[in-house]
Amino acid sequence: MSTQRWDIAQSQAKIAGLSSILEGSNQKRFLILCHNNPDPDTLASAFGFSYLLQKKFSIKCVIGYGGVITRAQNKAMVHRLRIPVTRISQDDSNQYQTTALIDAQPLTGNNLIDSRSTPPLIVVDHHPLRKASLRSPFHDVRPTYGATSTIITEYLIAAEVTPSRSLANALLYGIKTDTNSLMRACCKADYHAFNYLSPLSNPRVLGNIEKPALPMDYFGDFQKGLSKTIIYRDVACSFLGHVKTDSIIPELADLLLRIEGVTWSLCMGEHDEMMMISLRSKSRTQKAGLLLRRLVGRTGSAGGHREMAGGQIPLANMSDQQRSAFPSKLTIKFLGFLGREHVSPKPLVPNE
Repeated sequence: MSTQRWDIAQSQAKIAGLSSILEGSNQKRFLILCHNNPDPDTLASAFGFSYLLQKKFSIKCVIGYGGVITRAQNKAMVHRLRIPVTRISQDDSNQYQTTALIDAQPLTGNNLIDSRSTPPLIVVDHHPLRKASLRSPFHDVRPTYGATSTIITEYLIAAEVTPSRSLANALLYGIKTDTNSLMRACCKADYHAFNYLSPLSNPRVLGNIEKPALPMDYFGDFQKGLSKTIIYRDVACSFLGHVKTDSIIPELADLLLRIEGVTWSLCMGEHDEMMMISLRSKSRTQKAGLLLRRLVGRTGSAGGHREMAGGQIPLANMSDQQRSAFPSKLTIKFLGFLGREHVSPKPLVPNE
């Protein structure tokens, strides 16, 4: 695709600014940090930023994350595209003098940067701007973009660096997943990036990533989630209990939003001493990200966009009784936010 009609002046200016910032950085200990439990957009963005630094500035980096990669598609993405990502600890991250935080921001609770007093040198993200990001010497936060992968694609074009086939696959998949194939929360730049990357990618490889083999436990958790779904007029809520992999929670939230008449879907599950929460929305008046942050409060962390959000709340200090009542407490609180607290519940799957 021709890029003549694609306005990348902002990214061209950012590349110039990045060049100035990198001149004084410690290039021997450079960490590109994903958010914890990285999704395709953060994996692709970090992969692309590492490629840019190597090709344009001759800087070699380590790509790290602090949680786990659980979703089958994400594992397949890392394996098939050979993304050099490494799981690191808080102590590991502190050993790097220069850090770029990609597809995340400081003090959001979803990355290893939060407990550090020194802000990262670089922040690139597409979520709503956090004040802590302004402390970073280089920060590029674009909330109107559907994916951070789009920003990185613009960087590559502005720097006159052509992505490899593997990187093009990654960036295209990052955009597809975060925008639901350009059907959710995207802008013209996302369309341009998608069209630019498509001829450079391999559809067969992407197809294998999108539909990987799934473990049998996945279907058990999915069945449990559907059987426990309760409908409150236009709100679908499901608590899955303990799940072996937390990736089932956002996938179920996506599916429940497709129920006829449903505007909101809230899914919760316990995993590794955490209450994992996914929220999806079709509402034009309220933003899922803001609503979930209200729901989680100061007890956990959450973030997201108008149509999708995710969060987590620690459970370690709760008694068995508190844990048992917690999902219902969160559901009632959420329904109260929407004015649905007095709506009669109806199970999605009637008991036989």
